[in-house]
Amino acid sequence: MPLPPSGRSITAPAVLLGVGLGGFVDGIVLHQIFKWHHMLSETDAYPPTTLANLEVNVLADGLFHAVTWIVVAIGLAVLWSRARRGGWVWPGRALLGWMAVGWGVFNVIEGVVDHHLLRIHRVNPNAADPLLWDLGFLAFGVALIVGGWLLQRSALPARAPVRSGAAPHASSQEAAARP
Repeated sequence: MPLPPSGRSITAPAVLLGVGLGGFVDGIVLHQIFKWHHMLSETDAYPPTTLANLEVNVLADGLFHAVTWIVVAIGLAVLWSRARRGGWVWPGRALLGWMAVGWGVFNVIEGVVDHHLLRIHRVNPNAADPLLWDLGFLAFGVALIVGGWLLQRSALPARAPVRSGAAPHASSQEAAARP
């Protein structure tokens, strides 16, 4: 299967989808289902200990979800545009691999910025050692990046080995153009 021409790669839209969907998983699972934290729950200004502060945190969570939704929408638009223009079909492993990379990138950036630099929330602030949860979140992000990278690499077509000193085979187009 030939690779799409430059500019029609699956990488950018799949990474955008992974970033957005990773944000959804974070917001839905950690914020809403487990109720471990909100976007601003570890700040001095808005601890979710009063109704007014909880409302601010829920608003921040909603804005976070709106941004992740926009990222997913952009990823889908780019994917649709690239598929429509060239009619290319990419291997599913490439799509899933790059999406995993995007999710991992989300986890690493969100984990470093929100958990460690800004300290606006922790993954699980009620755990015996919240730092372990924060580090586990980062490690999961790195594992997604590495695993996604390996998965998308497995979708690339294998190249035939070229023997030392041997000229590579001519393409069928080059062969047809010869007299």
